[in-house]
Amino acid sequence: MFKLNRKNGVSFYTITSFEETGLVKHGFSTREGGISEGCYSSMNLRFHCDDKRENVLENYRIISNALGMDYRKLVLSKQVHEDVIHTVSEEDIGNGIIYENKFESVDALITDKKGIPLVTLFADCVPLYFLDRRLGVAALAHSGWKGTVKRIGQKTVQKMKSDYNSRAEDILAAIGPSIQECHFEVGDDVAEIFIKEFGSETAVSYGDKYHVNMQKAIVKQLLECGIPPENIDNSGICTYCNSDLLFSHRKTNGKRGNLGAFIELI
Repeated sequence: MFKLNRKNGVSFYTITSFEETGLVKHGFSTREGGISEGCYSSMNLRFHCDDKRENVLENYRIISNALGMDYRKLVLSKQVHEDVIHTVSEEDIGNGIIYENKFESVDALITDKKGIPLVTLFADCVPLYFLDRRLGVAALAHSGWKGTVKRIGQKTVQKMKSDYNSRAEDILAAIGPSIQECHFEVGDDVAEIFIKEFGSETAVSYGDKYHVNMQKAIVKQLLECGIPPENIDNSGICTYCNSDLLFSHRKTNGKRGNLGAFIELI
């Protein structure tokens, strides 16, 4: 279950099953609690936009403090809707925060190192959280429709298995706030891809238009990896429907900030 928390004016979601392990600090940010203004109001975590860099850095400091993390140690992804997974080590500490992002293409981060907080960014795409509760391996993945078709969630689980000897039954997975079927209208070409790859239930006809359900496609991938259904937590929270609390690219025609998924082994 995704639970909304409020702390010192900052609001963020946490995942009950992850909390219960005692292995991680984690959270998913909302729009509340930052210092940005206008369409970026207020907890914008998006660099390289019209928001001031010092505002974005302060927002990272604020949300990191609320989650009990050191913002200077954050490791940010470099999301380009591909399926590259980067194994994070101490050499990556501060990437995208203390120094310019050195990654060229990284849509998923994975580590077994304690004390290194991972961050992926969102404004409708699907945040994926993974935790091996037996071995202590954590991962985040950014799964837009292209990443979903490229099965980045499934590939992240496979990397946990191949690189860390994780067992599917030990992996907790969570699907965070993202645009849901109700508002994810797509063209016939995208719908056909989802129907072919994941079945007709993932692309539903709404009159003369198709709407895609990325979350169902992702759950199917995770089940194919052997993750038990009871280990998969789907938030069901729509960023478009809740754009007062969450940034939505579609709702605002791109005039928005970014939300962040955070996880750190402790």
